[in-house]
Amino acid sequence: MRRVPVDGVARFPDLPTGELQARVVGQLVSVLRERFLAAPRPPAALAVAFAGPVGRTGTVVDAPTIWGRRGPDLPLARIIGQELGVPARVLNDVTAAGWRYAVPGGEDDDFFCMVTVSSGVGNKVFHRGEVLLPQDGRGGEIGHLRVDFTPDAPRCDCGERGHLGAIASGRGALHATRELARRFPGVFARSSLSAACGGDPGRLSAQQVASGIHGHDSFAVHAVTPGVRHLARTLATVHTALGVRRFVVMGGFARAAGEPYLRLLAEEMTKAGSFLLPPSGEAQDMLHPAAPDDDGLIGCVRLLDRPAACPDDAALPLLPSPGTP
Repeated sequence: MRRVPVDGVARFPDLPTGELQARVVGQLVSVLRERFLAAPRPPAALAVAFAGPVGRTGTVVDAPTIWGRRGPDLPLARIIGQELGVPARVLNDVTAAGWRYAVPGGEDDDFFCMVTVSSGVGNKVFHRGEVLLPQDGRGGEIGHLRVDFTPDAPRCDCGERGHLGAIASGRGALHATRELARRFPGVFARSSLSAACGGDPGRLSAQQVASGIHGHDSFAVHAVTPGVRHLARTLATVHTALGVRRFVVMGGFARAAGEPYLRLLAEEMTKAGSFLLPPSGEAQDMLHPAAPDDDGLIGCVRLLDRPAACPDDAALPLLPSPGTP
């Protein structure tokens, strides 16, 4: 597997949405074509896990972490299929990851919520081996729930302020840590984060913040706690509204922060105060780290091996998306 930076809004923040869409599609097609040429024999078909709401036909409804503000719906599966001359399937990346854990024809207690904490925040709920989504793929976008209503709330990739993804994601954690470091330089200087970035908060990375949490650095934990609290309250709402008792937490930031991050998230879920949540200490049992592999890659393969779950698709071999938006 190869990872390359995506030619999206993070690299080209001043480009209009339409141009960013064209760049991302061109980059994706180019990488997939390279894989075709390198394959021992031409693949008969392909599938892509994509970061954004995706309808059943492979049309991308939106992708704020990739091209920022909302653009026109993008029929990505059709475009890829036409460019490469093979059938193509495109599905949401968190949905793809969920298929790694779903049990075909599962019992009623096979009920869980995938949660990703990476460059953004998202979720998908699965019940009895199926994802709970409408035909157009809308849903499972808790990252775009507004949780901070102050005028200077962090701005989300979609352009709005105060969204959960802008506050609780890896990018949000980095922003919060940098701001706290600038407000309290003396305290920051005594943290492991200061040593990691040479004392310059502007040089901090989300990976370093996650490593600080994993290493129980008190400054890092204090900085990210407000964002974790917002995420915990949102998950407590999902639990209270739907009865979900199992949350599988994935994403680069959450994975790097590890068990201390899940423990902090569980503590804040307990504090949320839902009468349906288990007593203090037991909320930890509701949170499960995702497996240390490429969940989306495995999930797509498992889904596409299940013709009953997607009758319009053949069993398609998966080629991964080219970046980590």
